[in-house]
Amino acid sequence: MMEVIYEPRGKAREYSELACNVYAGCEHGCQYCYCPAIRRQTLDVFSAKAEPRKDILRKIDSDARKMAHDTREILLSFMCDPYQPVESHYGVTREALRIFAKWDLRVQVLTKGGTLACRDFDLLRNNGWKFGTTLLFSEQASADEWEPGAAKLADRVTAIRAAHDAGIYTWVSVEPVIEPAQALEVIGSLIDVVDFWKVGKLNHNREVEAGVDWAKFLRDAQSLLGDRPHYIKKDLLRAGEL
Repeated sequence: MMEVIYEPRGKAREYSELACNVYAGCEHGCQYCYCPAIRRQTLDVFSAKAEPRKDILRKIDSDARKMAHDTREILLSFMCDPYQPVESHYGVTREALRIFAKWDLRVQVLTKGGTLACRDFDLLRNNGWKFGTTLLFSEQASADEWEPGAAKLADRVTAIRAAHDAGIYTWVSVEPVIEPAQALEVIGSLIDVVDFWKVGKLNHNREVEAGVDWAKFLRDAQSLLGDRPHYIKKDLLRAGEL
């Protein structure tokens, strides 16, 4: 019986076979975040405070021991950001990575925390793990509106370029797409330093969704990505066919 490493269900399964959330809460306060609804909290409450989950490192070590040498990737994280600002104080993510390395497990990181993550690039590089960042916008004003607590876009771009230069496998999540033109600009500007792209549409916001020509965006994104490794999420594929 696993305590904190789990198999995601539904749409999250498209991103990873396994996941682990090291923090409770997330300071980034992203307006599109689905986690508050899952936790039955308001966004204000969910983003007001973040702290390590109780006994998280002990529980990760217990789970990892049982899974030693498992080849499935563990995503950090779905329900929080492993490199939100409090990580600079707690350092829980780095310790979790050390544990995963000890038990020869595979890890991929997804963060909006920018260059705070660069501190752990030694662990990612030495273990052949993957570094991913979420980038939806090319204009900081849009990011400030939708992702008010996340690292600045330039900082996230610096981190993904630094990971590439360090020989780390890089990936970018362009989900949820909110401003199609900006999403395409993100892809175009980083096409040569990103090893894998994941692209998905906005959901649960009918007003914004209705203003997007998803079929056109899908065509444009696929044309831009060409034969470069990428994954289009099922929701976007369906919307593009309507």
